[in-house]
Amino acid sequence: MRAKSCSVLVLLSVAFASAQIPSLGWCPDYSPMADFDIDRFLGKWYESEHYFTFWDVVNRCVVTDYARASSGRIYVSNEVTNRITGVKRVIGGHLELSGKGNEGKMNVKYATTPISTESTLIVLETDYDNYAVIWSCYGIGPFHAQNVWVMTRDRLAPGTVMQRTYGVLDKYKVNRAFVFKTDQEGCALLASDINASQGIMPISTVPQAVGEQQKSAQHPEAAEAEEYHIPNKDNSNEKTIEPAPIEGYNLNKDVQ
Repeated sequence: MRAKSCSVLVLLSVAFASAQIPSLGWCPDYSPMADFDIDRFLGKWYESEHYFTFWDVVNRCVVTDYARASSGRIYVSNEVTNRITGVKRVIGGHLELSGKGNEGKMNVKYATTPISTESTLIVLETDYDNYAVIWSCYGIGPFHAQNVWVMTRDRLAPGTVMQRTYGVLDKYKVNRAFVFKTDQEGCALLASDINASQGIMPISTVPQAVGEQQKSAQHPEAAEAEEYHIPNKDNSNEKTIEPAPIEGYNLNKDVQ
């Protein structure tokens, strides 16, 4: 009984830290999207809605960039803005496909996240151009914790796109009671927006964009271990350092 209680506490702790909703029972058996095209999926995605998290108290303007290096490895950068301080924070990591064949199952590892650095994400459905519904579940015995993200190509997606995502959630019986709308109103122009307009890779792999010494393009893995704090661009006293292009990196999809 004591061991079981400890397992429950561990699950609840991990679920809380990972922004998941804990529940009784086993993880639902959801199949990843078939014929998933990772190259079409690459690019910028804005977090439109997701299960409520503790970090929603301070986080807003959440955006994720996926890009493939010349080595073939796929890198991920998550950028969020602190609603209290206005400081932007970027966390870098990498992604590996882990499904059978061309299934939309991805293992993502963030080098700078202190808790639960690695997770398995299931792409339930995406049309690549407008929306993606991503789900995860972590289980310990008869207990589990779920998370869901509704990602869109537009920062503020039109209602027709959101209705399609709700249809996906209902199709998989994902409980919408805990879905929380990400604050994307009045967000400043992201450094990654500037990079994309110049054909440069995501910000998490361009240290020079935040005043750090530029790392060699031959060793992009070194960049993912860095965590950057970017000053609020609304502050007119801040000096903007334009990033320089780095060869050997390809942002496969140019997203508006």
